[in-house]
Formats: sequence, structure tokens, C-alpha cells
Amino acid sequence: MKKYLFLFTIYFSIAITVQSQETKNYNWGVETELLAWRIGKFPKSFYLGGWYGQNHFKFSLATGYFDLVPNHLPDSFINDKTFILNLKCDYFFNEQYKNFWVGPSLLFENVNMISEENYSSEISYFSLGFSTGFLFLIKNIVYIGPSLQIHFPLGKHKYIISPDRFYYVPWSFEPGLRLGVKF
Repeated sequence: MKKYLFLFTIYFSIAITVQSQETKNYNWGVETELLAWRIGKFPKSFYLGGWYGQNHFKFSLATGYFDLVPNHLPDSFINDKTFILNLKCDYFFNEQYKNFWVGPSLLFENVNMISEENYSSEISYFSLGFSTGFLFLIKNIVYIGPSLQIHFPLGKHKYIISPDRFYYVPWSFEPGLRLGVKF
């Protein structure tokens, strides 16, 4: 009887170990949006993030700093330095974090601007967004894929050109190209 109990305990331990290895459903990684790098002056600008994924969900936090190049400045501005934090939750239709995904995001921006009239201003605001895309997984480690994001600012925040001229922060629609490493 003790022999059977010992064998059952060994069998049960092996079964639990194998099952726990088969059901590992989490990953983590680092990523960037390649198209975000094009709007800032290199090497002063960056956009990097880290993520944790479990089941079909990938939760990420990215940060960036952009000293915008002239062709990406808002109308009537000659200088724009932007710091961002982006909190995202992506839902994948598989547990390998590849192919089609959708999800919401919350974006914080702090912008220091100088207008053409040499008026300096600072604005901080949150935007609520939605993004979607498709990721190609290469060798189960590296991924790359196109994405689209749309963000709507929360509240009526103003880009101030001069004390008597301004316009409201507009919504944004941005293409992206994600590149990352999955661990």
C-alpha cells in the first residue's frame, strides 16, 4: 500500500508540474513605436515602454520625450517639447500576443511651447484613446506590426499663441509601427 501511495504521489507531482508548465500564460517585454521617433529631434527624443501580458491581455506603460522637428509643430508654434506617459491595455485574440489586437489607452502629455509671437506656455492634459493593429511574431521573440491610434483630449485645453489668441487641443489620429521583444 505504501508503495502505491508513493507512486501516486510521484505521479501526481509530475502531473502538476507538467500542467503548470503547459498553462504558463504570461509574458513580458519591451517595445517602441518606430514612427514616434520620426517626430522628434534625434538623439534628444525617445519613446520606450515595457509590458506584462497574461491570457489575452497585454498591459503596457510607455514614456517618451519629443523635441519636435519643424514639420510636426502645431500651427503658429516655433518650438514644442513634449513629455508623455501612455498606459495601454491591448486585447489579443490569441495567447501568443500576435496577429490582430484592439484596446484602450490613457495618455498624459506635458507640453512646453513657444509661439511664433514668442509667447511661452505650458499645458498638461490627459487623452483617452483607442488603438488597433496587427503584430507579426518572428521566432517567438521579436515582433513588428502596423497600428492605428486615436486620442481625444479630456477637457478643453488650449494651445496659447498669445494672451488673446489660442486654439483648443485637437483630437489626434496616428499611424504607428510597433517593434518589440517578448520574453
